[in-house]
Formats: sequence, structure tokens, C-alpha cells
Amino acid sequence: MTIKKLAPYGTWESPISVQTVTKCRVLAAPRVNTHQNPGRAFFIESTPEGRSTITETTKDGLKDVLPREYSVQNRVYEYGGSKYDVLPDNRLIFSNKDDTVRLLDPDTGEVSLLIRSDALRYSSFCANRTYPWVLAIEEDHTLDEPSKVRNYIVAVNVQTAATKRIITGADFYYAPQFSLDGSRVSWLEWNHPDLPFAAGKLYVADWALDGSVKNARLIAGKDYESVAEPRWGLDGSLFFGKELGSHRKLYRLRPGADAEELIPLDGFDDAEFAEARLAEGSRTYVPLKPDVLVASAVTHGASRLIAINIETGSWNHLADPDTICDIAGDAIARLDSTSVLVIGSGTTSHRAVHRINLANLRESGVVRQVTDEKFPDGTFARPETMRFSSKSTPKRDIFGYLWMPRNPKYTAPEGDLPPLIIHTHGGPTGCTGRGLNLEAQFFTSRGFAYYELNYTGSTGHGRWYREALFGNWGILDSDDVAECADQLVAAGRVKPDAIGITGASAGGYNTLQCLSRYPGKFAGGVCVCGISELMSFDKTTHKLESHYTQLLALYPGVTEEEKLKIYHERSAIYHTETMDTPLLLLHGQADTVVPIQQARILAKALKKLDRDVQIIEVEGEGHMFSKPTSVELKLVEQDRWWRKTLLRQK
Repeated sequence: MTIKKLAPYGTWESPISVQTVTKCRVLAAPRVNTHQNPGRAFFIESTPEGRSTITETTKDGLKDVLPREYSVQNRVYEYGGSKYDVLPDNRLIFSNKDDTVRLLDPDTGEVSLLIRSDALRYSSFCANRTYPWVLAIEEDHTLDEPSKVRNYIVAVNVQTAATKRIITGADFYYAPQFSLDGSRVSWLEWNHPDLPFAAGKLYVADWALDGSVKNARLIAGKDYESVAEPRWGLDGSLFFGKELGSHRKLYRLRPGADAEELIPLDGFDDAEFAEARLAEGSRTYVPLKPDVLVASAVTHGASRLIAINIETGSWNHLADPDTICDIAGDAIARLDSTSVLVIGSGTTSHRAVHRINLANLRESGVVRQVTDEKFPDGTFARPETMRFSSKSTPKRDIFGYLWMPRNPKYTAPEGDLPPLIIHTHGGPTGCTGRGLNLEAQFFTSRGFAYYELNYTGSTGHGRWYREALFGNWGILDSDDVAECADQLVAAGRVKPDAIGITGASAGGYNTLQCLSRYPGKFAGGVCVCGISELMSFDKTTHKLESHYTQLLALYPGVTEEEKLKIYHERSAIYHTETMDTPLLLLHGQADTVVPIQQARILAKALKKLDRDVQIIEVEGEGHMFSKPTSVELKLVEQDRWWRKTLLRQK
């Protein structure tokens, strides 16, 4: 029996180092050559130096197929869209870090230039088996102002490098897709001032061999049905998610049919299918056979990987929660008629690329995980699913996940309570799952409690929960943080005077709102690329979000005077007199989503009031704080700040 050391919470030595976290791979975008059976399979992973490479999974193991001078990424919609696809001849078409489009031969490593432009960006490639055409989203920055940026769906000829704008007129396009036989095209589109997860419209058109479309017709989305993730089936059916009721369900449009039909599925009334977020490129379900889908069913933010018989509505689990319980983004691809590639994490399992064999689940396994490092048994804290009933109005449920301190070598003195870090996600209409997260475990293994809050407005909890934030941004989301802090304190779970609040982007805005609206409640705050002044942010942010602030913060029909008043009330910069909590601001100097001026003006105002504030600007870093050096800096500085503010260490 191991005798544990006695030490206060927050002071434990952890087997999870800063380097452990910063060296973790980012895994995404499994792709398979659908024009061959079996098709060659690939996925994207990050490298220690911060580039995104393409890895092939073969019977002999894994192979990095992209030369080191290239990095698979793009800046479409500023966040970036889907980055590559597999051509019928196994070459890969991809967007490179310099905004070019290139072709890669995975056997030789030869990379050739296809498109170069100073003004045009490309993403969301989809190859046609009637070679040589590829669909893509084109973003034109010839006039580089948010209101003047234009988006199109184009057909790219990979033989001649010619591009044709084949679908035009809408403000935004997502998910252009060829049917598997190459005869039809589908896509999502919507216009300002609406949002994609509410107003996306699904169209289908016939494809001509000269690289054009005809006979376009609207399939779904005319009545704000929250259409998402159109996918073509093997028999020519078109599947998609649609939100007619409280939760988004899966529908099928059979070949030649005039109307879609709901896929029956008992036991999932409160589950959502097909992810609809601001970021483009989600793939959270896939047609496996003409009568089988593999899908992530999300209930209150938690994923269940299931196989669905779409004719009978029967289903079965494909993985237990310890292995896979968190699937999001570009995460699922069909490998063959009996298996899929899935990227996800479990409650005690690292995020990984999994090969799931439906014919024999015991033959399923991990292809690649975010880290190969091993940790002592008992290192990882398990999540507790939390659902609070609010004490404030409007009455509502508040969702999240709590990880309590855990370390196999330490225990705290009797009667001691842990400090609490509350983390709020970006979006704000995003969602946090309960899968293993080494950043959270970095702190729980040191003796901190860690809470991931899916505040009002989060996806994965139904339409009402998401839309309840509209008109209330900056109010309900920060109220939810305060509610959770109070209820965890009242339950005797955490130390009352040692609660920290942090988040990035919209989570950073939430952090600042919490500190300005609830003085004295939090011992420390860390704001990463957050918003401090809504009016200037609304005027300077990029095209995709140029109406987002108004939809989130304002009520329909407000006057200009009322708008100014609301923006003023919900901007921390105008309430610095109440912000007495020590605050750390981290911001990238190259941030095009939330300009760094948002942090600078707040730091300057708080310093004038002699508040405890520090700003750290990161040269060359954008909005996502994704570079390994930036991840390391963020973790080191947060650790230092929490020790200073929550543990009162100098």
C-alpha cells in the first residue's frame, strides 16, 4: 500500500509537466479515398515545431507523407475551413500555410503548386470521381474589409489549375459535397445577419462534366431549421441534420424523393446529431452502408458513438465512455463497409484516432493518440457531470463537468478544501465535453478542482439552451459562472475564497464580465484573447462574425441609442472601478478575430486605477493560441497566476 504525502491542495508535485501538455499532438480530419475499396486513409496531426502534417495509416504503421516545408492550414473565415481531400488517384489536394493550394503525391512526397493568389483563400475541398474536378470554398480578399470580402463555391480543375465560380450570391457557404457517383452537388449557404447554426439552407444541384451546376433546388432550411452536415450515402441518399423541435435529428432524402424523412431512433429524444457550429467542417456522423450510419449522439454535451440501422431505428453502442465520450469537429470518416476512423477522447483515455471495427469491436484499436507518455495509475481525475438548477431568474438548468483533485502520491490535510478553476469555452455557442484533457489534468494533479462550464448558449443541449443567450450575452453566461461558484461553495466542495475564472475568446469576454459584474467573488482571473469593449469589437471583427455581436447582445428592434447603452453596460472597460480582482491578460499581436487593442485598453485603464493587472502580448500569435510556444507560455503563466491568487504564494 502506497503511503501518500500530506500537502495542501494546489501544492502537489505532478507527473504532468508543462512539456507533456505542449508536446501533445493535435489530431483532426480523417480522410479516406472513397473512390477505391479499400481506400487509403489519412489524418492531420500537429508536429512539435507547430506545423500541421498529413499522416497515412497503413498496414505497416504510420507514415508522415508531407515534406517539412509545408503545413496544412488555411484562413478561410479566419478560423480556417476543411484543409484537404483525397483524389481518386490517391494524390492529396490541400491548402498550405501560405494560402496556396497544392497537390501532394503521398508515395513520392512530391508537392506541386496548383493555385497561388495574394487575394484568394481556399478550403473545404471535395474531390469528384469524375476526375479532374474538385469543389472548394473560395474567399476573395481583393477588398480586405469585412463587408467587402466575398465567398463562392468554385470548381477547381486539378489538370489545368483553372477555377470556375459555380455557386455565387450568398454571403457564406459551407460543406460543398459531391455525391459518391459524382452526378450531384450539395452545399449549405446563408446570409447576414443570420447565423449558420440557425439559418443554413441546404441546396442540391446536378453536376455537369464541364464543371458547372444546374437545376439547383432548396432541400431544407427555409424556416430556420438549423440544418447541418449534409452527407451523401452509398445509394445516392442525402443525409443531414435538421432541428424542427428542441433537438437536431438526422434526416434522409432518398434518391428521387421529393421530401426527406426522419430517421427513427428510440431513446435519443434529448440527443443532438450533426454538429452546427460557427466553425466550418464538422463531420460527426458518416454513412457506412446503405442502411447503416455511424454517428455521435450528443446529450448535454456528452457524446455516445453509435451504429444506427436507418431502416429499423435500432442502434448499438460502439465504445464505452472511458474510451470515447467526446467527439467534435472534423472527426469521423468511413474506412470500409465495416469500419470507421473516429477521433475522440474518453473519460480516462487520451484523444486519439480510433479504428472502430463494427464486425468485431474487440478488433478496434488506437491508431494514434495525442501523447505517447505514460502516467502512474490514479493520475487522472474523472469528470462529474453537473447540472445545477439556477437560483436566479430566469430559472434554468446550468450544465458542466467537474474534475476534483487527484494525484496517486498526495492527499490534503483533513478539512482542507481545494481551490477551484472555472473555465468557460469560446464561441460563445460552443460546447465542452467530458473527455480527458491534459490541460485540466495538469491542474487537478496539482491539487486544484477544475470546472468546465457549458453556460447558457452552449450547443449540445437543445435549441432553447442555445438561443436563450441571444440578447443576453454578457449577462446570463457570467451569471451562470457565479451560480456554479456559489453552489459548489455551498456544497462544501471547494474553498470559498480561492476561485479563479478563465477562458479564451468568448470565454475571455465571460471572464471579464464576471470580474466586472461580481466584484469580490473571484480571487483571480486569466483572460485569453478576450473582448473588453463591444462597440469597437463589433466594428472591427472579421466578416463571419460581423453581425454576431448584435445577434448575441441585442434584442430585436433596438434603437441606436439602446444599442449604445447595452454595449456600454456589457463592456468591462466601462466598469473598471468594480474590477478589483487580480487579472492576467494574454493576447496574440496578430489576432484578426479579437484585435489586441481590446486587451491594451483594459490593461491601461486598470493600471490607472492601480489594480493588479498584467498584460502579456505574444508576437506572431493569432486568435487560437495554437503554437506550441504559445501553449507553453499560456500554461506557465496560468500556473504562476493561480499560485499567486488562489494559493496566495509570492
